[in-house]
Amino acid sequence: MSSVEPYDGSTARKKFGAGLKAFDEWASKARHKLTKGEMLRRASARVAGHLNYYAITDNATRCSNFVYRAAHILYKRLNRKSQRKAYNWDRFNQALNSIGWPRVRIPHRPESMSKGGGLLND
Repeated sequence: MSSVEPYDGSTARKKFGAGLKAFDEWASKARHKLTKGEMLRRASARVAGHLNYYAITDNATRCSNFVYRAAHILYKRLNRKSQRKAYNWDRFNQALNSIGWPRVRIPHRPESMSKGGGLLND
């Protein structure tokens, strides 16, 4: 008997947590150096890069969770930029929509690559 569990296609818990931690550390350092708009654009690029790597067929839930948590981290860090609150949730969501905050899109596999239809199975 093997003690290895079958692969469910989701991001490993440690990598997921490490990715969020790295995003939080970046956001805490960047808030001192970048304007709000530039920080939003760069954060969007960082999240899009994460999705480009991890967004596969069975990983949509974990990826959408990453996008959600990254937005909350960014909201928290942007509101610590000055003595006054920079955003409320309505304005923050408008800002995210205006810069094109990434959404999880899972690319479809070609029919030849789907289960049972590979070149070796013909």
